[in-house]
Amino acid sequence: MKTEDFKYFNELYTKKSFTKVAQTFNVSQPSISTALKRLESHFQSKLVIRGNSQNELKFTPAGEQLYKHTRSITTEIETALHELNHLKSHSTTIGLPPMLKSAYFAKIAVASKEFDKQFNIQNMHIFEAGSNVLKKSLIDGDVDIALLGSLDSDVTNELLQEPFVQANFKIYVSSKNPLSQKESLSFSDLRSEHFVGLDSSFIHNRAMAYFAGTGNIRPKFFMKTSDINFLMNMISENLGIALLADIVKPTMPDIITLSIKDDHQPKFVGSIAFRKNHLLTSEERMLLTILSKYSLN
Repeated sequence: MKTEDFKYFNELYTKKSFTKVAQTFNVSQPSISTALKRLESHFQSKLVIRGNSQNELKFTPAGEQLYKHTRSITTEIETALHELNHLKSHSTTIGLPPMLKSAYFAKIAVASKEFDKQFNIQNMHIFEAGSNVLKKSLIDGDVDIALLGSLDSDVTNELLQEPFVQANFKIYVSSKNPLSQKESLSFSDLRSEHFVGLDSSFIHNRAMAYFAGTGNIRPKFFMKTSDINFLMNMISENLGIALLADIVKPTMPDIITLSIKDDHQPKFVGSIAFRKNHLLTSEERMLLTILSKYSLN
């Protein structure tokens, strides 16, 4: 049995065609058939039943079960390859969500300078994306360490997360909006308001779904974006209100933040995260220490 056998099997499950799988991997069709025979021999189970036509393939219960495992196996193999290449290169890719970058940019810059005193900062690469995207990138091995935003109830088995900040969600409004005269409000008070929000790559969408559910409202969105500064401009122009974690300070003096009075609110948690099976290099251990030190202040 070879590691390629699992890749071929996964692709065969998806495409249900020996010919298409062979074309995908640029190998002969008999190579795919031989790989399947090796798997069936190793697991002593019939995995695929061929029908009368060449394109008619059915997977047995054993084949269905094996597919659930081979997806994980191929991911682990690819991650292991990334990890080994990573150790050779001494490079580190750190993921930063725009919101945490905005709130902690100065501290991250200071941390980077301190890092560069002992290690070459050119070996540290920044990957910017929302926390939902970064979480998947961490698990897939595309990112080594990341700052992640999550809700306080989030648990990700594949990751180790070290929290460094906890924050409340608040409503951000323009001073032109009548809501700005309030000190606090219930989410149900926002039934007739238009929202501007962050796109699906941000954890804030889950917070919005929670508040909307408990407030029994269906939020109306004017637009969604991944650009925090653009979002603030929309709020300032009174084109909509926003639900944001209050680690982000308003970028304009005419933006007001209002507390939410609802009970049992989720909290925004900022963490430094990495894969449980990721062996930290000396550079990454120091980077982790420095980021923790500056982020906690």
